[in-house]
Amino acid sequence: MQSRMLMGGLVLALLAGCSLPASLVPGEPNVSKYSEKAPKELAACVLPAWQKEISKTTQMSISNGYRITAPSIVTADEILDIVKYKDGSRVSLYQGPPWAKSGAMREAVRHCL
Repeated sequence: MQSRMLMGGLVLALLAGCSLPASLVPGEPNVSKYSEKAPKELAACVLPAWQKEISKTTQMSISNGYRITAPSIVTADEILDIVKYKDGSRVSLYQGPPWAKSGAMREAVRHCL
């Protein structure tokens, strides 16, 4: 009985770790760049490109900018934060493990900078 409870607790802990809210972006971004474009302009460029790759990609307003999230069934979501920085924007791209990163998503960001 005790081992079942322990196993159940372990499974719940693992599931909780996989479903952290997007507001808890872990660690350093995979890509961090500066652009002279305003956050709104960058978001308007990146969002359709990401939606072309993953149709359920969403955009939401965050403090001083936007967050674009491309959901993943297998691993962590791909998240792009675009925030006001000096006379332009700071872009931070967060991607999952190396085997799950989307080159197309990264390329879309580079193209829009």
